[in-house]
Amino acid sequence: MPLYEYTCPDCGANFDQLRSFSQADAPLSCPQCGKSEAKRKLSHCVCHNESGSVTQTSHNCGSCSGGSCSNCH
Repeated sequence: MPLYEYTCPDCGANFDQLRSFSQADAPLSCPQCGKSEAKRKLSHCVCHNESGSVTQTSHNCGSCSGGSCSNCH
C-alpha cells in the first residue's frame, strides 16, 4: 500500500498516511486539528537500482517540460 504525504490548510500540519491508490484523494481528517480538509502533496520518490545507488525523481505536474515550474518545483 502506498505512503502518501498530506498537508492541512487549516492548521498547517504535514503528515503521512498509508492508503490504497483508489483512496489517495478521498477526504482525510487531519490528526492535529481533526478537520477533514487535508490535501495530498506532490511527493518525491527515491529509487534504488541494482548497483545500490539512489536516484531521486519528482512528479511532473504537466504544466512544464522539466519538472521545475512553480507547481511541481
